[in-house]
Amino acid sequence: MSESKLKRKFEDIVAKSGNTKITGDQLYLVFKNPSNKYTTEKIIQIAKTYVKPYLLDGDKLFQQYETNIKKQQMNPFDAMSFMLSNATVVKHTISQHQQQKPQIASKPTNINIDSKITIRSDTIESPILCSTRMDLNTPEIIVSEIKEKLAQATQQSNHQTSRSTSNPYIRQSLNSSSTLIQTRKFVSSTSLPTVNMNPIPTWTFSFSDEVILPFQMKMPKPIVGLPASSQERQIIQELLYTLIGINGSLIIPKLKIASNDSKDEHTFVNNWLESRCIAVEFDLNEQITDSIKDILKDILPLANYYFKLQYFIESSRTPESGQVLQALSAALSKLIDDYYGSIAQLESIHLRGELNLHKLLFYLRPIITTMETITRTCGKLQEQNLRGGNVLTNLHDSISLFSGDKNSQQILIHLTQKAAEPYMEILRQWIFNGIIQDPRGEFFVEDSENKQPMDKNENYFNEFWEKRYIILPDKIPRFLDKQSDMILRTGKYLNIVRECGKRVIFNQRGADLKFSHTDENNYMNLITDAYSFASKALMELILKDNDLMGHLLSVKRYFLLQQGDFIVQFMEACEHELMKSVDKVIPMRLENLLELTLRLSSAKYDKYQDNLSTFLMPFDIFTQMSKIINSNNTSGPIDEVDFDSNLTGIECFSFDYKTAWPITIILNQLTISKYQIIFRQLFYLKHVENFLCRVWIANNNAKKFDHGTSEQYRAAFTLRQRMMNAVQNLEYYMMIEVIEPVWHVFMQQISKAKNFDDILTYHEDFLDKCLRNCMLKEPDVLRCIMRMCSHCIGFCQFIEKENVSTETFSEKVNHYDTNFTQQTVALLNKIHEIAEKNHSEKYISLIHRINFNHFYSDKLNTNQ
Repeated sequence: MSESKLKRKFEDIVAKSGNTKITGDQLYLVFKNPSNKYTTEKIIQIAKTYVKPYLLDGDKLFQQYETNIKKQQMNPFDAMSFMLSNATVVKHTISQHQQQKPQIASKPTNINIDSKITIRSDTIESPILCSTRMDLNTPEIIVSEIKEKLAQATQQSNHQTSRSTSNPYIRQSLNSSSTLIQTRKFVSSTSLPTVNMNPIPTWTFSFSDEVILPFQMKMPKPIVGLPASSQERQIIQELLYTLIGINGSLIIPKLKIASNDSKDEHTFVNNWLESRCIAVEFDLNEQITDSIKDILKDILPLANYYFKLQYFIESSRTPESGQVLQALSAALSKLIDDYYGSIAQLESIHLRGELNLHKLLFYLRPIITTMETITRTCGKLQEQNLRGGNVLTNLHDSISLFSGDKNSQQILIHLTQKAAEPYMEILRQWIFNGIIQDPRGEFFVEDSENKQPMDKNENYFNEFWEKRYIILPDKIPRFLDKQSDMILRTGKYLNIVRECGKRVIFNQRGADLKFSHTDENNYMNLITDAYSFASKALMELILKDNDLMGHLLSVKRYFLLQQGDFIVQFMEACEHELMKSVDKVIPMRLENLLELTLRLSSAKYDKYQDNLSTFLMPFDIFTQMSKIINSNNTSGPIDEVDFDSNLTGIECFSFDYKTAWPITIILNQLTISKYQIIFRQLFYLKHVENFLCRVWIANNNAKKFDHGTSEQYRAAFTLRQRMMNAVQNLEYYMMIEVIEPVWHVFMQQISKAKNFDDILTYHEDFLDKCLRNCMLKEPDVLRCIMRMCSHCIGFCQFIEKENVSTETFSEKVNHYDTNFTQQTVALLNKIHEIAEKNHSEKYISLIHRINFNHFYSDKLNTNQ
């Protein structure tokens, strides 16, 4: 379209609209934008206001206009030229335009006011905002007008860039038209300035200092000189609009943002929606009398509460806020609908001329109280930047705080129920299916695999139970605090079952998992039922499908030396290899000897024998025990530790036992390492006993010696017997007096276990009792035992030597006797100290068995 035709089109639009404040040439220059004064958004908004209403099929044409600009990246001027080239101007007369108010394209979807106000509360889901209701007989036609006006008021900013063009009042109060011209930024009609528009929500007042165009100005009617009744009527009309966020000329809103330095709390900022401490204050026009001002100061806090709630709703709708805040925002929106209905009722009274300020204050007092309660509660959430479970905790605590205000408490209960719905849905998925669907991290159970995925190797399954799912205490809602541990275990149980490929479905018929303030059993019983179901499913999987008892019995056979014939045969087969230095031992040879021994002994009937393997520790038993005690963790990667060449194979040897998922949860690396500690001690004692037995058999040759030579061996035979007595009594104490009774109790506990965690606890207690009662957690006692055994082995090796002179033989025997006696006495003293601390008769019994003939009594501490 040519330039002259386009100008004529603009002149035709201005003429048909009846607007005398602007010419076609001026409107043309706005869209031409030669000096780039206007942003694209501003030009689109002007087109929406001054061009679209006067075109046939304006909605369709304007939609295409926006599409050409935003998606086709067309210049706004070219897009306007293209739109007007085929557009038809609607024929409106000047009188029609002057009488007609701007129309709303559609009613707001969030307004739900029934045409019969007296039954409105029955059509709204949320509880009524206040207990006081005006009993009105409002004609249906008046209610329809109120609804239309309210819809226009709450939607105006969607259709107008400036509030001045659609609101019944300009956005700033002035005493006279001359003051208006002096204080506002006035521009000539020949040019339009660039306006930096900040995004203003549709529900709020207008706070920006944008320029007011001459054709946008509407002069307020002065109230000075009017009768008191007329003044009050005009103020009430404006007050009702102020209560729903519409600017007026007599009541002026002022934004207040509390910043950290608090230099300027009333300065408008571009990103004020990001602030957490925000409010609105009001300046009253000087024309208003003091008596009316006093009443207005009692009512206007309600407008501030409305503003804060709408601000909270707006800021809580972002995805970053989380599902709980979004649900709370939706519930508050329904309460705001109820609030709109209350204002509509008041306006109906006002239109009939039956409302004054005193009566208005009376009607609004219950609403003010309730809105203040809600605003304070939401303000705490916003100031502390709470999310997820913390929001529910704060709401739950607020319910108790307002126990004296029944109406406010009921609304808080309703808000808590609505806010808890998405959280309870996450909980339902967890306790019914073992799945966490928590995209915003609001749930108090965290899946660590979502943060850092792990390879499903041996370490993954070993650490699954303890490390994958953890509780975040600060995210637990107050009303779920007591059940938090049960909730964690329920989901973990189901998750393990799913990991094993077994499908279990909890019967959810009638299972309505919802928060209830008055009936906690409503959801607690459901959680308990889900826990019982999950526990039963996992117990069946572990005990029956994966034969946990079979694995435990297999571990006992090998690690706790229950399979006697196997241990004797294996020790005889491997003793020569294990007596070497550890760096000279060939692991493959040990593995072959193990397989051979398993086939030749009664252990061949054990269906889990293939899980057993040989293992050479890179350190002695003291180091392994200290790792378990100090770090409560596994011994770490073996290939990263160098072998101590001073150790023999027998000092480093142990068994290892490999299991598959989910038995790995119970027989993991940590628990197997505890079994290894017990095995290493028993195996070493068994080795020493074997050595001493061979010496006893060899000493049968002494019967052939003459009397004099036999006398020389008498001291050696006596020492050997004392060594045998000490070693065998230590074995007997560990296996018969400690391990066997504790195992028996452990088996009884498993048979009565109610859930999987009980099995884990019983198993852990069994191992800890074995380690503690066998004195393996006492480094000093363990050191004394190992030194005593070392003297026994040295003595046996000495006796087996040949061609030892009589003098040297006697001296060596006396030397071994002295050292063995010292270590035995030290051991008995340490055991006695432990017995005094633990008050256990078992330790005293062990002392008496080792010192059965009171041989060491005179050498023990005097306090014994």
